[in-house]
Amino acid sequence: MKLLKSAHFLLLGMVLVWLGTAVSCNSTNQTEEPIVEEINEMAVPDEVMVVRESALAHLRTIAQIMVPPESTPWDAAHNDDFAETGTSVYLFSAEDDKLSVSYPTPASEDTLFYVALRNATLDFCWQAFIDADGEIQSSGYDLVEPGLANPSAQYCVDQGYTFEIRTREDGKQCGACIFSEAEEDVCNAWDYFYGNCGPAE
Repeated sequence: MKLLKSAHFLLLGMVLVWLGTAVSCNSTNQTEEPIVEEINEMAVPDEVMVVRESALAHLRTIAQIMVPPESTPWDAAHNDDFAETGTSVYLFSAEDDKLSVSYPTPASEDTLFYVALRNATLDFCWQAFIDADGEIQSSGYDLVEPGLANPSAQYCVDQGYTFEIRTREDGKQCGACIFSEAEEDVCNAWDYFYGNCGPAE
């Protein structure tokens, strides 16, 4: 009888060891899988991706909390509204961040890409010119407006409103879309572009 009980305990112990191994193997496999950044199925030109990655890498060094981690998936869209101006616009979004890359088409080795990132939740905006190799040539509105369409500014003006660059209390410059003379009838130009705000009723 003692031998039979010992056999049961031995068998139960082997089952528990086998279950523990199976669980630990499954959880190990899950954590070892590489995390690959996903862009939705839309084809995005290589140079646009180089510029986007350069902007995000730069922002992670100067304002890490303003952009999501590298493993975060992004959605992409192409905006055709600016085709008549000879400008191609790609829009990316992840979590609270919206990033645009616009440039005159067709792109060449000398093309400068206008990049703007907006995080409305953290009230953060950033813009820059980046070349096709991913090198930041200039940033800030004082250096970023020479003839390349800023989609948020263009959209604001096309809707019949006034675009203005405003310096905030923290010294950062952001584009504003002004809807009327009323002091509060204004919002961040990128927020208006993305439909997050609009003129007062």
